[in-house]
Amino acid sequence: MMLVVSGDPPLSTARTLLDNAAEKLPSPNGVALAIMELWEDEHATVNQLAHLAQTDPALCGRLLKLANSASTGLRPVTSIPEAIVRIGLKTVGELAVAFSLIDVNNYDERCQSFDYLGFWSQCLLMALICRELGRVTYLAPPEELFTCALMARIGLLAFATIYPQAFSDLLDAKPSDLAAAERQRFGFDHNELSAEMLEDFGLPEALVEPAKFHENSGKADFAEHSRGAKLATLFHLGHQLAESCLETSISEASQANRTKTLARRLGLPVEQISPLLRQSLKQWQEWSKVLELPEAPLPPAGTPGAADDPDAATPDSKSKKLQALLIHAVGSDHALQQLLETRSIHVHACHEQNEFLRLALQIQPQLIMIGEDAAVEKDRLCRLIRSTEWGKKVYIMSILDCCDSEQTTQALSSGADICVRQDIGTQELEAHLLVVQRFFDLQAKWEHDRAELRRIANELALSHRRMEVLSLTDQLTSLPNRRSAIEALGQAWSMSERTDQPMSVIMIDIDHFKHINDHFGHAAGDQVLTDVAKALKADIRQGEGIYRMGGEEFLLLSSLSDIKQLIVVAERLRRRIAALRIDYGEHEIQLSISLGVAQRGAEHDHFDALLSAADKALYAAKDGGRNRVCFYHNDRIHTINPSAQG
Repeated sequence: MMLVVSGDPPLSTARTLLDNAAEKLPSPNGVALAIMELWEDEHATVNQLAHLAQTDPALCGRLLKLANSASTGLRPVTSIPEAIVRIGLKTVGELAVAFSLIDVNNYDERCQSFDYLGFWSQCLLMALICRELGRVTYLAPPEELFTCALMARIGLLAFATIYPQAFSDLLDAKPSDLAAAERQRFGFDHNELSAEMLEDFGLPEALVEPAKFHENSGKADFAEHSRGAKLATLFHLGHQLAESCLETSISEASQANRTKTLARRLGLPVEQISPLLRQSLKQWQEWSKVLELPEAPLPPAGTPGAADDPDAATPDSKSKKLQALLIHAVGSDHALQQLLETRSIHVHACHEQNEFLRLALQIQPQLIMIGEDAAVEKDRLCRLIRSTEWGKKVYIMSILDCCDSEQTTQALSSGADICVRQDIGTQELEAHLLVVQRFFDLQAKWEHDRAELRRIANELALSHRRMEVLSLTDQLTSLPNRRSAIEALGQAWSMSERTDQPMSVIMIDIDHFKHINDHFGHAAGDQVLTDVAKALKADIRQGEGIYRMGGEEFLLLSSLSDIKQLIVVAERLRRRIAALRIDYGEHEIQLSISLGVAQRGAEHDHFDALLSAADKALYAAKDGGRNRVCFYHNDRIHTINPSAQG
């Protein structure tokens, strides 16, 4: 990813957290169901599986990451169909079934204020719109635009997964600028997080960097009319159109104006947008039906069906009723079903495999009973259940007409927990159910303890992140401090060496600062430092960073300018501070600064040498009378005469 020297703290903590949370990003139930049903079809094709996988940002990311991790030396995989071909249909199918059920119904660990269904719907619609825009603009392959747009907002899902309670509280506050609130709360925002994840998944920087600005393409630092600028506009237009379709509070007139402006930047006639949008909406509605995305919001915390069952208990309660799924042939096992129901077990019966898969995903039963005369491949069904994350925890009871050694061994080997005879007696069945109940009481307690440990771990990680931000921030001016500057200098130096892009520094010192402290007091000195920091920060451009190095000394780091442009920047800063008036009680404090400029050259073997050159120029400016700019170039120090500058 392109380095932007902004002085922001690194995302190292976020990357560590993402490594732990990446496998826990939830997927919509409909995706899991559709993939399971498709996987049961021996005639399933790559395109069919890709069509389903592409509807889920979390699953897409996992498949792309797996494909790219297995493609050393090959061109990075950027589309889902290509990823499936690279990995192999069988492997992808098995992984997709397992991934798509991870924590899908674990409402206790969900972010209560995050609109999961709205997130999935908007991501899917935005991806479809961007794919259609790609077909008429030819800026990038449509399938790659689809994949990148689908996951452009995955940072939101990551926040909801990593910090469910903290992110829920932040959403409840309804901040006017969510990204700014995230940076203040966590140290980074969802757009930065999404870009890190997309890069981790193996998507190319040429798409990741523009997608980062899908909420506001005006913030992107691309050359005008460049491909990057047009891609940022394309993603922004896709986001705006998807948002306008799903958000009724946006006025039609306002949306029309924004659409017209963005379409003009892409070189598209505005009348071409309407048919493109209609086509995208049609596809979105068709896919939503396939994925069974309900219009109602997710149920509140608790188990599925809790709203309908007044007797449903908390996850760690021993009185919680079991949900049992019984699959048997039509007309059989009614006595067993009635017996289970008399023991306060919720029984859901079905008679064929597709219906079983649908019910299994909808109710997530704790107990599955497979009848001997059910029209299913019992061994294959058990293995399919056990291949999912949810299926690892379910208790499977295999009902046999004859519990001989061969049948029992086969059933247990395929994944069953216990085998019982079809003519089992009431007392024996009740004894087995007591074992099942004890098993789930222990499991519920373990999951409750696990969730509490995860909450504590996330709080500790967030606390560590806050401490990391504090350690990189000057508490008086809120600017990045010297430690942060050294890290940024190291990153900028490495990037400059690799790409040969410019790297320049300006050392800035407040003139006669000791006199201010001595004459007005240290409180006045603190106010001077704070006001100067605000003035300097207000005047920098994207791609530049301002740091407080200590005392009255500041540093500007730039990866944008050549030496002539940087001298203009330094002179502009000097004039801004010279015009600054600071009111302190009855006094007005007037300031000036001295500045030393240096740019990386062949004579600098390390950024320390570059800083030393800027320091020499700074001291020359102070020795020359202060309130001026000096620059170090070709082993010589040159002075800019303030009066000559205007």
